[in-house]
Parts: sequence; structure tokens; C-alpha cells
Amino acid sequence: MKTHCSRSPRPSKALLYLILAILPGLLSCNKEKPGPVYRVIGEAFAGPNQLPLRQDVTLRSPVITTVQHGERLEVLDRRRRFLQVRTKAQVIGWVDIRLLISAKQMDQLDELAKHYKNAPSMGRATVFDVLNVHTDPNRNSPTFLQIQEKEQFDVIGHRVVVRTPYQGETIEIEDLSPKPQVRKKRHKKEPAIPPPPPPPTPKLPDNWLDMSRSTVEAEPGKPVEAKPMDDLSLIRNKDGRVGWVVTNAIFLEVPDDVAQYAEGQRITSYFPMGEVSDDGKTYNHWLWTTQSQKYAPFEFDGIRLFTYNTRRHRYETAYRERNLRGFFPVLAKPNEFQVIVEDDSSKLWLKSYTFDGNRVKSLGKQPYKSPDNAPPVSNRSKPLPETDMSWFEKLMKLLPGRD
Repeated sequence: MKTHCSRSPRPSKALLYLILAILPGLLSCNKEKPGPVYRVIGEAFAGPNQLPLRQDVTLRSPVITTVQHGERLEVLDRRRRFLQVRTKAQVIGWVDIRLLISAKQMDQLDELAKHYKNAPSMGRATVFDVLNVHTDPNRNSPTFLQIQEKEQFDVIGHRVVVRTPYQGETIEIEDLSPKPQVRKKRHKKEPAIPPPPPPPTPKLPDNWLDMSRSTVEAEPGKPVEAKPMDDLSLIRNKDGRVGWVVTNAIFLEVPDDVAQYAEGQRITSYFPMGEVSDDGKTYNHWLWTTQSQKYAPFEFDGIRLFTYNTRRHRYETAYRERNLRGFFPVLAKPNEFQVIVEDDSSKLWLKSYTFDGNRVKSLGKQPYKSPDNAPPVSNRSKPLPETDMSWFEKLMKLLPGRD
């Protein structure tokens, strides 16, 4: 009996070609695709204490990570005022260029903090909202710190400036824009016959000065367009870092029972001048400086010292002086204080006073020389013209002092 062995049919050539074509694709599916290759075009450092990096340039884009102040970042790309940066953990995100500072600015901030470490404080202040601290006396300069709500800090300087675009130190970024192609100029063949020489220049008429004057006369009484101004304060936080903030956003922590006598003027500095006890409570005597003019080129135009009367249980004025052109710093101790004022010839004087707990006595004045650890005297200028004062301010200057 014969047996037959069954053989499987051979695969066709078409099937073999199909398997060979699909096999490389199947093997490559398990391999990870290489990520994009970035080119580093610059470096920067995080400015605020907590700097969020976003997934895209829009403010509604989700935050992918947060870096600390001073962390080095590699700049990869730029879109308008936003930069794409990479952290040391290789996380890539977008951030506003105004929140970044350069390596040179980092060194300048360290030097600023060292120089003003022991500068005298003009009073403790706080804020009721998050406040940006800038590297320079310009509200458009980079932000390197943010003061949190109800955080305390010292005011150590002041500046009034014209609002201008920031032109200080910037982050160096390599320009990746394509360079325009310069076409080679074709040399024209010189004509065989040269052109005739130009005619001589005509002489100016005899009355050319009168002709060059403008025929439009200025309108009498028309006010001159005022330039926008900024009032900035130099502050020092609890960590010793020094920077500039907008003055209108800070509030000096003057006690309410004394601040009520400000009479609409802005308190620019305040100092405790000793203390007394009344019914088991402690009250300080206070010295303050005030400013009655907006954007004035000096820090204060009046000083006032309050003493607490234990018999009448209230604060009373022990000394007051107006119509000054005073500058920071004010040097105050419990039994004496000194103020820097400018006279009509723009010379600075240091006026000294003593305080015995009830009365103030003037000790005279002497030429002022700025110490090494104090901010330079700012905003030196002549007094504001009378036309820049309101009718109420003019009236207050004529009235005698009120206690």
C-alpha cells in the first residue's frame, strides 16, 4: 500500500516581496525618534524669586515649570519680547524678556547690595499687592525681585525721573535673522565724452537770516507740554537686596494716630525719637518729613516732630519747619537729628537739632559731605517755579504754622 506525504504549498514570490517591504518598518517602530536639535543663542538669569516658564508665548499658556531667582537659563529662540529658554533640568519654556537679567546685571545687583548694606533707613514700608523691584531707576528696567503683600522693607533712597524707554544693560542674543543678499553692482561703461561741469552755486541773499526765521509765532499763555514723570524709591528687603520700586505703590508704616495729622501731604520718612508710658501703654515720639509737591526735585519740604502728652493723652507738635528743599538721608537718634537742605545758591547744608523729650533746639548748620555708605543726594535742582504750585499751596505758604 502506498502512502503519500502532504507538503505545504510554497509561498509565492509576491508574498515574499511584501514581507520584505514591511519588515524594516515594523522593526523601526520600537526605536524612539530623536528630539529637535536646539542652538543656544545666548544666556540669561531668572529675575523674580519664582519665575514661571510657559508652554507657549501667550499668557494663557500653561506653566510647565518654575525656576528660582538667579538660575542660569540658555536662550534658544525669540519671538517679539518673549524668549524660549532651557533650564539646567533640560526643561524648555517661554518667558517675558523683562523678567530676565544678564550676567552683568547680576554682578551689579550684588555690588549694590554690598554698598548699601549699612545705609540708614528712612522708615519701614509695606505693600498691599505684589510689587516689582527693578534693577535701575526706570519702571521699564528688568524686574529681579517681587515684594509680596504685607512684606516689610526699608526705604533708603528716592529719585524723580522723566519716563523714558529703558536703554541699560540688555541680554546679548545672537541674531538669527537671515542676512539680506547684496547684489553686485554692474559697472557701467563710461561714456566716451564726459558730461559738462555743473553751474556755480548761487550766492545767499542778503536777508537770508530773516528768511530763515519762522513766521508762526507762539501762542501767548499756551502751556508747555509736560513730560511724563516717575517717582521711584530705593528699597532694601529683609535679605539685604536693593532695588527700585514705584513710590506710589508703597506705604510707610506710620502709626494711624500720628499719620492723621499729615494734612494731605505725603510722608516721605519717619523716625522714633524716644518713648513714654501712659496707662500701661508705650507711645513713641515721632519725627517725620513731608512733601507737598508732586514730582518735586527734592525729598521733602517740611519736617515735624510730635511728642505724646501723657496729661492730655494725645500727640502734639513740638517742632515744625516748612519751605525747605531737603534731601535724603535724614539722620535721626532719640536725642538728636540732622537734615540735609539746599539753599538758593544750590549749596548743601547739614542742619543739626537736639531733642530733650519736650523741646527741640537748633545747633546750627555746616557744609554737607555725603558719607561712603549713603546713596548719593538725588534730584539736585533749583526750587520749582511759583507757576507750578496750586492756589491752595500758595495760600498754605502764607499762613503761619498751625499746631
